Amino acid sequence: YLVKLPDRVELIARIRYHSSAYINLLKRQEAEALLRDENARQALYIEQVGKLTSAAVAVEQDSFQHESLNDIVDRGDELGQLARVFTQMVKTVKNRETELKGLNDSFARFFPAEYLKFLRKQSVTEVKLGDYVSKTMAVMFSDIRSFTTLSETMTPKDNFSFVNGYLKRVSPEIRNHYGIIVKFLGDGMMAVFPEGADDAVAAGIAKQKRVQEYNLERVARGDKPIQVGIGIHLGHMMLGMIGDENRIQGDAFSDNVNLTARLEGLTKYYGVSMLISGQILEHLSDPEQYQIRFLDRAIVKGRNEAIAVYQVLDAEGEEIRNLKLQTQANFDQGVKFYRDRAFSEAKVCFERVLDVHSSDKTAKLYLERVEDLLQHGVPESWSEAWAFSEK
Repeated sequence: YLVKLPDRVELIARIRYHSSAYINLLKRQEAEALLRDENARQALYIEQVGKLTSAAVAVEQDSFQHESLNDIVDRGDELGQLARVFTQMVKTVKNRETELKGLNDSFARFFPAEYLKFLRKQSVTEVKLGDYVSKTMAVMFSDIRSFTTLSETMTPKDNFSFVNGYLKRVSPEIRNHYGIIVKFLGDGMMAVFPEGADDAVAAGIAKQKRVQEYNLERVARGDKPIQVGIGIHLGHMMLGMIGDENRIQGDAFSDNVNLTARLEGLTKYYGVSMLISGQILEHLSDPEQYQIRFLDRAIVKGRNEAIAVYQVLDAEGEEIRNLKLQTQANFDQGVKFYRDRAFSEAKVCFERVLDVHSSDKTAKLYLERVEDLLQHGVPESWSEAWAFSEK
């Protein structure tokens, strides 16, 4: 059986037909491949656009990691350029934020946040020369006694190290008790307490506790302990900004401020660590929580009216505090006799105090006064209030 050979013309037609279909198949397959590649490219493009969008959200949430865009920044098209610009922009912004934080931290050391809040300012850039707040506040002055003598034994570098070391220990107690450090005064400081007497007294006691801890360190390494005097008063004052257009600083103005500085100076005279005025005592919410003894009525230099002066025994070391508590009944009775002009009886009381606590300087002062009055008589102009001629 022989297969019939196709006609030549038919054979050519069939070859042409099938070749065209094959070519079309190949073209179709090529087109489909191109379409798949384009779809994949578009899908990747959309995915990477989504990454950029997510990166923008991450920047807002402060969680952006620049490595998340590494596959995009390598692109050679506009999307790659956008990713590179975006990443660089974020780095620049972060660097600026770090710089601004450093500047803000530096500004805060010169102009603390509590000061801004008190002046009702959101930023230090809003503070202007002459801004002030006027209200009744407690004010505190503190000072290291005999610092001049102490500083003469140290080099300038040692002086700065000593003062800064001391201030670093005690200053936090002001802020811990809602106070504002108005200014440092060499080895001392001035602070105000906008909420009043309770914060100021608590801060003063806490400061003296830090001083006592510091003295333990000093004695352990062979240095002499230091003594710090604190005076606290309450009254109306203005706290604000003074200076000129090129330099301003905070300060407080009032006769009450000057009175407090005088009060701090009296700690040396009475030989105590912390004095408060009668105004402070009157404004304490619970004075019974403290161990307080009346010392004197004093007329400080520059004033005509006497103020009541009290010692806060809680600010003293344990040994001195216990001795003064042990002798307080005799001391209080001696003061009462003194004020009633019963000087012989007062003399007996103060002698009893000194028999137990021979270094009670206030008792010694009263004993000197009554002995002088007993010896020379009582002047017609005599007053129980002691007038000070020096600061």
